[in-house]
Amino acid sequence: MPESQPPAQHATLSPAPPVAKRIPTQHAYPHAVSLDTDYYHWMKDTSKDRLANKPLVSMLEAENAYAKEVHLTPNSPLTEAVYTEFLARIEETDQDVPHFRDPFWYYTRTVEGLQYPIHCRKRQSMDADEEAYLDANLLTQFEYIDIGSSVVSPSHALLAYSLDTEGDEIYTIKFKNLETGEALENVIENTDGSIVWNKDNTVIFYSVLDALHRPTKLYRHVVGTTQAEDVLIYENVDEQFWMSIGKSGSGRFLIVSLNSSLTSEVHFLDLENESSTLICFSPREFRHRYEIEHQGDHFYILTDGGGQFLNKKLQRVGIESTERQLWQDVLPYNPFKELSDMTAFEKFIVVEERAEGLLRLRILDPNAPEDSYLLPFEDAIFHAETCSSRVQNYTDDKFRFLYTNQLTPTKTMEYNVSTKSSLLLKQKPRGFDPSPYTLKRIQVPIPAETQVKAPFDTPVATEIPVTLLYRTDLLNPDGKNKLYLYGYGSYGVCLDPAFSSNIFSYVDRGIVVAYAHIRGGGELGRGWYETGKFLHKKNTFTDFVACAEHLVSQKFTRHELMAIEGASAGGLLMGAVLNLKPDIAHCAIAGVPFVDVINTMMDPSIPLTVNEYEEWGNPNEKEYFDYMLSYSPYDNVREGVLYPNLFVKAGLNDPRVQYWEPAKWVAKLRALGTQGSNGERVMIMDCKMGSGHFGASGRYGYLKEKAGEYAFVIWQLEEAMKKVDSQ
Repeated sequence: MPESQPPAQHATLSPAPPVAKRIPTQHAYPHAVSLDTDYYHWMKDTSKDRLANKPLVSMLEAENAYAKEVHLTPNSPLTEAVYTEFLARIEETDQDVPHFRDPFWYYTRTVEGLQYPIHCRKRQSMDADEEAYLDANLLTQFEYIDIGSSVVSPSHALLAYSLDTEGDEIYTIKFKNLETGEALENVIENTDGSIVWNKDNTVIFYSVLDALHRPTKLYRHVVGTTQAEDVLIYENVDEQFWMSIGKSGSGRFLIVSLNSSLTSEVHFLDLENESSTLICFSPREFRHRYEIEHQGDHFYILTDGGGQFLNKKLQRVGIESTERQLWQDVLPYNPFKELSDMTAFEKFIVVEERAEGLLRLRILDPNAPEDSYLLPFEDAIFHAETCSSRVQNYTDDKFRFLYTNQLTPTKTMEYNVSTKSSLLLKQKPRGFDPSPYTLKRIQVPIPAETQVKAPFDTPVATEIPVTLLYRTDLLNPDGKNKLYLYGYGSYGVCLDPAFSSNIFSYVDRGIVVAYAHIRGGGELGRGWYETGKFLHKKNTFTDFVACAEHLVSQKFTRHELMAIEGASAGGLLMGAVLNLKPDIAHCAIAGVPFVDVINTMMDPSIPLTVNEYEEWGNPNEKEYFDYMLSYSPYDNVREGVLYPNLFVKAGLNDPRVQYWEPAKWVAKLRALGTQGSNGERVMIMDCKMGSGHFGASGRYGYLKEKAGEYAFVIWQLEEAMKKVDSQ
């Protein structure tokens, strides 16, 4: 346990929280449903100049002042102690593994005291002079800085990079002449940040955002010309599809992907042929999800067989004609394996395969797919994934991948396919000793009444995996343990077993850390996701409650010694769970929580709303409206209920979950819930006024914010333990 842990200093009773003004609004929706009066709808301001909205800003500033008074200021010594622990576990001055793009070695490095990585290169040898070609630390005029993409042209003469300085995920693309060091005059505004170069120095492709923050138009830009001269080469007019662009690993093709939750369509353009046009690979068919990669004379396709099943198989087709009837199986469909990604090289393909809740790597010789094999790993719990194509060389007989688990600091590995041998290139942090800790998985039975079938009769597990990490010597077998439980459970996102040095500020204080791999996530394949969405969304919430109750029944903790956390869609999880079982935990953190479900999903003018219909359902259909209303956290706040202590995070510029959702939720919780007989319950909201969904952009700013969240949990669980000890 940390030796110098300062005590929290608090008054017995918390100061009075802000009271938001109440202005009645009655929402009129197309269904014969009478919603409760919405007294806090006035907080919703979609304008660009919302900082000029004095009542709104005053309310948010009052919330921030209250958060400082109740937690951030009195717990500042604890926050600083945790922050110091975070820094002690990382190499502040560090460098990633260089990768070679003839004639340069490229890499990024960090310097102690500087917020952002520095992008560097050296010609031919790592002993050569360094050229630092992009350094966000020099942009001191901005509070928030995010480099969306940083892409050097194939000739190494020009840099194109995208920059967001508000946290609203609207990027400006800029150019730099790397031979002279001069910034080019012309810039490209209002993009999603993606950049793809053609085969030389002359052209980039990029996507422009529409008024609803959706990347809808794909442009071709000739470097040195103005944005007004750019040529539109594709426009996505279907609001349910999200457009993204990239380049094949071979570098030959521009890949344009259009995806909804259930359906895909891919287009490609040959960058080696200046006269080529964008070609549709396979027209969209409802429930056909696919993605492509290029190798030699073939495109390789991860496909669900045109909606025949959930998990994907691997097929291929010649590059000259891509009709569906010509696709041939390479790795067939397996109901117990999800092929989630692939990276093609000149002589082999690496397939990322998910099975039994773990991501692993399969090596495939396209000419002998029957001889494919998995990379062997000794750990029972692990996560292995290929590194970005940015650091891979298509013609090599080796590739890089990352390997980790909660007790294995991330390793950058290199695997040689010819010799079937692995080489460790880098591991950090250094000197970590895993021996005091236990890492294991337990299985939580799913109650029979919530077990449902997945589409196409895909097999679905009947137990929920929970990953546990704790100090072996500090675990109390009678259940008198503080415990932190994290969950997400949406979009098929997986809580993979990755190493986080921060988490040991919990574990070394005797807090058991648990991750609930609930339905709605993708840890156990597509069926696991499908049975936690649409009209099965409540399974996500009941799974989380089942995990919490199982941890109590197995004497890992008690409900009064538990903290829970989720962010974004995981914030929806927190809100729904607190309504479902208010006594589930002593405290909760809800980061940028999606909690005003009905009002957001019924407003197609809000970014992402229409695109989300295939995740949550279309509330314009009464069946979905009624179901979503039945779990929407904001609409189901219960009067007179003692909710857990709550720390809510928000960002004024957040385009994903707008700030007013957490603000309205907190106001309603305070108005209807009870703070206990002695006013001992704490509900605070911290709204960052200059950032968005992901909080602070710099690494020190991020760690300081995270330390404040950790301090809240540590403080709350210490108080909970004192109460248990006194009983």
